[in-house]
Amino acid sequence: MIRIQTEKRLDTLTTFGLRSTAEAFAQASSIEDLQEAAAVARERGWKLHLLGGGSNTVLMSRVPGLVLQPVFRGIRRETDASGSVLVVAGAAEALDDVVGATLQHGLGGLENLAAIPGSVGGAIVQNASAYGLEIAERLAWCRAWDRETGEIRLLTTEDCDFGYRTSYFKSEEGRRLVIIEAAFRMPAEWKPEISYKGLGARFEGRAPESIRPEEVEAAVREIRASKLPDPAETGSAGSFFKNPVVTRIKARELITLHPKLVTYPLAGSRSKLAAGWLIEAAGLKGYAEETVGVWPAHALILVNRGGATGEDVLRFARGIAERVERRFGVTLEPEPVFVGTDEAF
Repeated sequence: MIRIQTEKRLDTLTTFGLRSTAEAFAQASSIEDLQEAAAVARERGWKLHLLGGGSNTVLMSRVPGLVLQPVFRGIRRETDASGSVLVVAGAAEALDDVVGATLQHGLGGLENLAAIPGSVGGAIVQNASAYGLEIAERLAWCRAWDRETGEIRLLTTEDCDFGYRTSYFKSEEGRRLVIIEAAFRMPAEWKPEISYKGLGARFEGRAPESIRPEEVEAAVREIRASKLPDPAETGSAGSFFKNPVVTRIKARELITLHPKLVTYPLAGSRSKLAAGWLIEAAGLKGYAEETVGVWPAHALILVNRGGATGEDVLRFARGIAERVERRFGVTLEPEPVFVGTDEAF
């Protein structure tokens, strides 16, 4: 039987550390718990909010309804019918712990995702990516509970419909699903993924076959630590804005006006722009107000300077986006999920 807490403080349950209180809160460690929580929410007319590891979440100062935190755990190794090695993890396991477990067992393949805060489930929803690797490239399957039908669904990588910082789980239909566990397929022949410029520089002159997964992991951790705030000391949600995608024509127009603009060509005559460059070029790197600011070492990171609420973050982020749009005519979209408000960004 689940334990429902009322007026539950949520400050410590997200990496942003925002001041927040839930009308009601519960944790679920079994399918029965999930079913009971959903039934209670229906009976009491509560909106049901899912909270994972809290790394990509902005909570408003008061969240009406029931905040439900699934806590499905466990990490194990399996072999599928094709002989591929799978690492299966509960959705509430920290993604970084899964990376560490694979390396301890001599399995390379996830090391580029080291030090990303948050849970396995959240990483799948967001299609977390870093230093040349996306979750989509390693996920074999995941199991999810459908809170409307009560069914357990097995979803393949194709079913997850991954995109840049998105997945099926962000769609109207996909939001019904609660991820329970996921399996990551380890490459049969490991090769270092060091195409990311800053990472590749760490191994310049080295033959790929001489590089070990543990070395790539260590380099990734060093690079992240040099650019990003320590979650134990400074609250943030990681990269706050998505890199905007524009037409190739729009990108060329912008480059004509701003020759140093960082762009990445995409399929379909589109280009991805570096949101961090846009924010910095708008003069906002290091800009801060009383409770929220832009991290001085990385313009994509918004930080909690102490005592911030979700409302503070929302207002501050809107101001950043408005300044960038006025300067470049480009719209920035936030990465994190806003919980406790129906306002559009």
